[in-house]
Amino acid sequence: MVRNYDRINAQPPEGINEKRAHILGGGIAGLAAAAFLVDDAHMPGTNVTVYEASGTTGGAMDSAGEAETGYKPRGHRELHASHECLWYLCGKVPSIHTPGATVLEETYDVNVREPIHSNFRLMARQGERHEVSGPLMSAEDGRKMLDLWLTPEEDLDGITLGDWFSPEFFNSVYWLCWSSMFAFWPYHSVMEARRYMLRYADLTGSNVGALEGILHPKYNEYQSFTLPLHNWLESQGVKFRTSTSVTDIAVSDQGGETVATGVTLRDADGKHRLQLTRDDLVFFTNGSIVQNATRADTTTVATLNRDTADRGVFTVWEKLAARDPRFGNPAAFLSDVDKTNFYTFMATITGDRTFHDHMEAKTGSKGSTGGMLSVVDSNWKLNLLPLGTYHPDQPADVHVLHGYGQLSNVPGNHVEKPMRECTGAEVLAEVLYHCGLKGKIAAILEHSKVHTAALPYITSQFMPRKISDRPKVIPEGCVNLAFLGQYVELPEDVVFTVETSVRTAMMAVWGLTGLEKPMVPMPQPYYDVRVLADNVKMMTGTDITADTLHTLVEGGSGREATASEAPTPAPAPAPTR
Repeated sequence: MVRNYDRINAQPPEGINEKRAHILGGGIAGLAAAAFLVDDAHMPGTNVTVYEASGTTGGAMDSAGEAETGYKPRGHRELHASHECLWYLCGKVPSIHTPGATVLEETYDVNVREPIHSNFRLMARQGERHEVSGPLMSAEDGRKMLDLWLTPEEDLDGITLGDWFSPEFFNSVYWLCWSSMFAFWPYHSVMEARRYMLRYADLTGSNVGALEGILHPKYNEYQSFTLPLHNWLESQGVKFRTSTSVTDIAVSDQGGETVATGVTLRDADGKHRLQLTRDDLVFFTNGSIVQNATRADTTTVATLNRDTADRGVFTVWEKLAARDPRFGNPAAFLSDVDKTNFYTFMATITGDRTFHDHMEAKTGSKGSTGGMLSVVDSNWKLNLLPLGTYHPDQPADVHVLHGYGQLSNVPGNHVEKPMRECTGAEVLAEVLYHCGLKGKIAAILEHSKVHTAALPYITSQFMPRKISDRPKVIPEGCVNLAFLGQYVELPEDVVFTVETSVRTAMMAVWGLTGLEKPMVPMPQPYYDVRVLADNVKMMTGTDITADTLHTLVEGGSGREATASEAPTPAPAPAPTR
């Protein structure tokens, strides 16, 4: 937790007025870097330029469309109170919806008034409740999970969840709740899964099905976070060059230092080379979970983009990594689109409350307050999120439903085609079938607009890997180049969160500018004895006693272990002072 003592307005770093910042990528990581440069490091806003390949900023935190033609965001982010870097950022930014409030204050208020609590987490058999009670996993897998907590990360290189747990584990209640909350699959990295288990131990213990602690913004993430932040940065003088992509970054070794010496950009007028000096700071988002995404609508099909010739920032990362191993190994994440994709959808239903009245009655939750609902017997592994007022301009008679399918290559249960071959109407028909509305599909479809998105790399950051496969935020020796976002090695923290993007931006700015300000510490809920006791009880089926504490120290699988092997990931970097 951030201490008030550390919330200082640090002195401007030496020479900050003469430095320039070039932020390559206008997602939340890039926008956060701009905010920390201007507000924390005291860099003049006019010295900061954000370059973004698309026509607008926001990256994966996007939203588009309108009620008449249908809304179409590609995803939905899960938020948590422990996202300290994100909330630190949001405390700087004025809300555009709530006069006199910051984005942090607005978000806090909406969650006090409309907290998320799931009464109906899992569904099966066309609309019936799948119970989240009894043992959450077998005793064998409980022991394996305990052992995983105690295993050092360096012993987990390249190992998958399927390698670690029994086949039975992947039908357990714990897995059904946990995997759909975070979008894991058995072939994903057990190292990354372990980080999630520790990082969110307070969310995923014995009460894993309740979703208590998950937060939501006032509206969608773009309207609630991205747009207010963009507007505020513009007011500070930050410059934006949209529809401008980076195609290469030149670096050279100079007297023991690695210096970024040039950036090649491409816009409507062609390619341009930006010459850099040591005083030009480069912040590069080296991957995007929505890279090469394609969209479709009610009557069309979103084709999975398998093109490897131009993968935007991934291609730039590949060029850098080919020159120097310090910049990571993109191939570990980008080599199997069939394992890293899933499809999302959003249905906009106008003038017909059938679906939302049906789901509110079934789940006992109003609007979006029930959180995610997972369909355990769906061939597509559907996850549904009925939403309340998700857009500021959303009319009262319009209701929206967001969701995603973890498996896009198998036929549905009702629509006998893979999700990747379905139109938006067919996707919604499959959803309505699983919700117990088979007889009303045609009538609801008459009132619906459905947008889908194919996301080839959405879970690529979860693929089995080595620690060295992701570059450090500031690779060894680099003096003016930093990496941001979801494909950066961040000890203790997890990927696929907004917090990761913001934390990497904070570390990059503090590091490259030499800002003397304490780094926001990593949350470590597993050191809370209440959280630890709850998780140990879930794993072992017993309350913590002297005997179970002894077992915890010695290791869940009977191997010899020392007290130093308590569930602690690799140490975080020392705070910048």
